[in-house]
Amino acid sequence: VLRTYIICEDGQENVWLIDKHAAHERVRFDALKNNTQPVMSQQLLSPLAVELSAEDAASLLEQLPLLEEFGFVCEDFGDGTVLVRQGPSGLEGGGVPPAALEELAEELRLNRADPAAARDSLLQTMACKSAIKAGMWSDPSELQALADKVQSGEIRYCPHGRPVAVKLSKYEMEKMFKRA
Repeated sequence: VLRTYIICEDGQENVWLIDKHAAHERVRFDALKNNTQPVMSQQLLSPLAVELSAEDAASLLEQLPLLEEFGFVCEDFGDGTVLVRQGPSGLEGGGVPPAALEELAEELRLNRADPAAARDSLLQTMACKSAIKAGMWSDPSELQALADKVQSGEIRYCPHGRPVAVKLSKYEMEKMFKRA
């Protein structure tokens, strides 16, 4: 519905309203977090210069090994500019959106003292940027797979803590229409 939500039944007289982006973001986050293989990376046709605040650039450059672990190859270009030579495959648009790098830099700056939190923030940003978006057309089989994961209880919250679904019982729906 509205190219954003999945509405489905579960065979137990419940109706589910599922946010497809939030559910897919959780799937991507869990896959990235549990992946023991190196992230697929792609070399950019031409390096991307991203201008950041001096503080954000410094935070990003301090975490180059972590960034490389997740497919980013970056270097200092001076004056708060970071040059990106490679980015992880699967980000929206097939490249590295400057906004994604800005968000990563900010997350790394905010979690500078906690490497585990910095890693999780990086994974959350990557999961969000690679997840299907609200408003995008989605293949019905992909939507079914997401609905199955949500209805099974495997997925409850997106990596940022938002619920991915609302479940309404038949009784709750009947009450809304003054049938109960």
